Parts: sequence; structure tokens; C-alpha cells
Amino acid sequence: MDTLNAILSSEAVITAIATVFAALLTLFINRAAGAIEAASGIQIEKGHREALHEAIQTSVESALRYGPDMALANLRAHVVHHLKESVPDALTALTPGDGVIDRLIERYANEAFGKLQTEPR
Repeated sequence: MDTLNAILSSEAVITAIATVFAALLTLFINRAAGAIEAASGIQIEKGHREALHEAIQTSVESALRYGPDMALANLRAHVVHHLKESVPDALTALTPGDGVIDRLIERYANEAFGKLQTEPR
């Protein structure tokens, strides 16, 4: 027991233990901060993605009020204009590549056409 007390009371041993403890604590804090940052980043991206989809869906439905025979180029122009005004942060954060917006427009236009065809007249 005296040997253990002598070792633990040594300044070099206390410094080494403190150094190891500080390194482990730093590692733990860095991992926790990384996990929090990743989780919040995912939530922010999810919010942007949902906002983008809702804006596309809303603008497609709005554009189709001009008539179901509206040309795809006019529909795309209407949607892109709406996106730039309603969700510019989402466009900047997500930076959808070539064709992504067009495919989303096509998807929501098909859904909207389906709704138009099933609605009673």
C-alpha cells in the first residue's frame, strides 16, 4: 500500500494521469461535437429538401391552373421562378444538379395530372 501511495503521490505520475485524462476528455468532446454537428446538418438538409419538394409541388399545381396543356418549358420556368423566390436558401444549400429539378417537376406534374383526371367535373 505504501508503494501505491508513493507512486500516486509522485508529481510525474500525477502529470501523466492528468495528461491521459485530458486527452481522453478531448477525444470524447470532439466525438460528441462531431455527432451533434452531423445530426444538425442532416436535419437542416432535410428541412431544405422538404421545402424544395413542397415548393415544386405547389408551383406545379399553381402552373397547371393555367391548363393541363401548358408546355413543359413554361411549366419549368414557372417552377424555377417560384423556387428562386420561395426557397432560395434550399436551392443554395442543396445545389441540385442538372436534370434534378426537371425530374421533380415531371414527377409532381404527373401526380397533379392524375389528380385532375380523377376529380369530378
